Amino acid sequence: MAAGFGRRVAMRAVAGAGLLTLRFAIPASAQADTASGGTLNAFLRIDAAGVVTVQVPHLEMGQGVATSLPMLVAEELDAEWQQVRFALAPAGEAFKRPGGKRQMTGAALSITERFLPMRQAGAAARDMLMRAAATRWGVPPTDCTTEPGAVIHAASGRRLAYGALAAEAGRLTPPADPPLKDSASFRLIGRSVRSLDAAIKVNGSATYGMDLRLPGMLCAAVKRCPAHGGRAVLPAGALPPGVHAILPIPNGVAVVADRHWVAKRALTALDIVWEGGAIFDDAGLEAQLRAGLDRPGVEMRSQGDASAHAGATVTADFYAPLLHHACMEVPNCTARIVDGQCEVWIGTQEKTYAQALAAEVAGLPEDKVTIHTMLAGGGFGRRYERDEIVQAVTLAKALGRPVQVLWSREEDFAQGYYRPAAATRLSATLDAQGYPVSLLARTCTASLLQRAFPQFFHNGKDGTSTYGLKEIAYAIPNLRVEFVLAEAPRPVGFMRAVSYQNNVAAVELFIDRLSARAGRDPVAYRRHLLRDQPRLLAVLDRVVAMSGWGGAVPEGRARGVAVHECDGAHVAQVAEVSRGAQGVVVHRVWAAVDCGRIIHPDHARAQMEGAIIFGLSNALREVITVRGGAVVETNFDAYPLLRLADAPAIEVALIDSAEHPVGLGEAGVPGVGAAVANAHAALTGQDVTRMPLAG
Repeated sequence: MAAGFGRRVAMRAVAGAGLLTLRFAIPASAQADTASGGTLNAFLRIDAAGVVTVQVPHLEMGQGVATSLPMLVAEELDAEWQQVRFALAPAGEAFKRPGGKRQMTGAALSITERFLPMRQAGAAARDMLMRAAATRWGVPPTDCTTEPGAVIHAASGRRLAYGALAAEAGRLTPPADPPLKDSASFRLIGRSVRSLDAAIKVNGSATYGMDLRLPGMLCAAVKRCPAHGGRAVLPAGALPPGVHAILPIPNGVAVVADRHWVAKRALTALDIVWEGGAIFDDAGLEAQLRAGLDRPGVEMRSQGDASAHAGATVTADFYAPLLHHACMEVPNCTARIVDGQCEVWIGTQEKTYAQALAAEVAGLPEDKVTIHTMLAGGGFGRRYERDEIVQAVTLAKALGRPVQVLWSREEDFAQGYYRPAAATRLSATLDAQGYPVSLLARTCTASLLQRAFPQFFHNGKDGTSTYGLKEIAYAIPNLRVEFVLAEAPRPVGFMRAVSYQNNVAAVELFIDRLSARAGRDPVAYRRHLLRDQPRLLAVLDRVVAMSGWGGAVPEGRARGVAVHECDGAHVAQVAEVSRGAQGVVVHRVWAAVDCGRIIHPDHARAQMEGAIIFGLSNALREVITVRGGAVVETNFDAYPLLRLADAPAIEVALIDSAEHPVGLGEAGVPGVGAAVANAHAALTGQDVTRMPLAG
C-alpha cells in the first residue's frame, strides 16, 4: 500500500503571530497539481505556547482517528504528547484523500492512506523548527536536534521550545524530502498513549451533532412515507401552539418549532395520508434473490477453469437478510444560510458530497458552503447518506433561520439505508482427498454502487458486492466469482464490513462442510488450503494456540473457526458456544489479527472487540423485515442488539509487523458470525444456511 506515496513533500508554510501552519503531505500522483498551485491534504498548527493542533481530515465516530492520526504527526515532529490537540477538519480540497477526489471516512482507509503523509508533515515541521533555531543561534542546522517539544544545541546546552520558534519557522521553505525516523526510534507509534478525545467524552463536554445549539435556531421533526417513494397529503388547519411551520420535504413532511419536543409532538398529532410508494415484502425479496442464483452472473474473478473438472460436487446456498445500522446517535443536521453563505453542522462520512449537495439545495456555489464536522455517535456506513442535509438546508432556506433536523428513532428505522440482502451459492468439485479443485462462487444482491456512486458502476459489475469472494485465499486452482444484479425495491447502503460479512460467512461455512465431508479437522483442512498464505497461517496458528483448539471442551459446548482477509487485515477467530433456552449462547471468542504495523495497541484491540460485538449482534439477532413496503421494526424492542449480559469473553492477539498498516474498523466483523455458526453446526449436526441464527 505504501508504494503509491512519493517521499517528496509539497507544503506551503504561512507565518502568523507565533503560529506555524503547514499544509502538507501529498501522494506522488498529486504533486504536479501542487507545483502549479493545486491543493494539498491537511493542516498542522503550532502556536506560541507550543500547542500542536492537527486537523483530522476524517470523521471521528468512535474508531480513534482523533488520536491515531495526530500520533503520526507528533512522532516525526518530536512533539510532547500532552501538548498535542486535534480538530476535525471541515470539507475542503486540502483534506481530500491522497490522490483522490473525495474527503470520506470508510473502508478502513484512514490509517492506510495517511500513515506516510502525516508522518512526512511532522518531519518537515521538525526540520523547519531546527533551521529556525540554527539561524537564531548562528550555528549550522546539522548541529541541532530535538527533544520532545524543543530544539536543542547540545554543544552549547541551548534549548528553544517549539512555541518560541513557530513564527520564524513558518517563514521558511519546507524541505523537499524530510527524513523519517527508523521504526526502532519510534517513541509514540506502537504505544497506547492517552486518547485525545477521551476526557471530553467522559466528562460530557464533547459536542455531537445533536448537541449543537445556535442563536435563533429552530427545531424540526420529520416523517417520510413508510413505503419508499410515496408522498404525504397534509391536512389543512391552523398551526399548533409553538409551531412555526409545517412544510413538505421530499417524500414527507417537516414540523418546525422552537423546541424538538414541541415539533415531535405536533408531528405525531398530524393526520397524514400517505400515497404511493414501493410495495414489497422481505419474503418476496428473498425468493427473488434465491431465483437469481440460477442465472449466470458477470465475472468478478477468474483463474483456471471452474467448470471443466470431473469429480464429486458439493453445492450450498446461504442467505443474509436486510440489516440496519442502528447508530446510537440518530441522523441529524443543522443548517444556517446568511448573506449568501451556507453553513452545515453534521457528522458525515462523505464531506465532499455533503458540501456539493448542500450547495445544490441552497442554490449557492460550493465555495459558499462550509461543512462543520461534528463528532458522531457511531457511523457504520450510515453517515455516507445525506437525506438530513437536504432536509435541514431546505428548511433553513425556506424559513430564513438556522434549523436543526433531528430524526426520531422510529424514523431512523423506517428510513434506513439497509445492508442489502444477499443470496450466495458455492459449488465445488473435489479431488480424491476431499479438497476443492474448482469453485464457483455466485452472489445475487442489489448494487451499492448503482445508487450511491453510479460513476463507479460499469457493465453490471459491483465489486463491493463480492468482497470476501474475490479475496478467497484458499489454494483452489480453478476459481470463478460471479455477481448477479438484483433490483432494490428500496435504497440500500454501505454497512460496516459491507459484503465481507455475508460472503465470508458463506465461504467459511462451506469450508467447514467440506472438511466434515473429508473427515478432517476444520483447522487442519484450512492449513492445507492456506499453505501458500503465511500471514493467514500465522493468525490461524495463533488463534488455535490461544483457544486450545483440539483440547477438551466443556460439556454441551462446541467450537468453530473462521479465517479470512478484510481490507488488507488478516484475521482468524474461534468461538465457543452452547445451546440455551433462548437459542445460541456464545461464551468466548478468541481473535488473532495481523494489520501490519500497529499504531495504538489499545485502539486496535478496542476496534476488534467492538467489531466482534457488532458482528455477533448481526449474526445472532438482527433482521429487518418488510410488509407492504413498510419496515416492521421501528425501535430496539423489535430489533434487539446484543446486550452486555449476553456478550462473551473476548481475547484479541495483535501480531505486530513491519508491514504497512491497515485499518481495523471492519476486520473483526465478518469472521465471528461464521465461527459461531460453525460451532453451532458442530454442536447440533445441522448446517447453517442463513443468518441470523435460529433460536
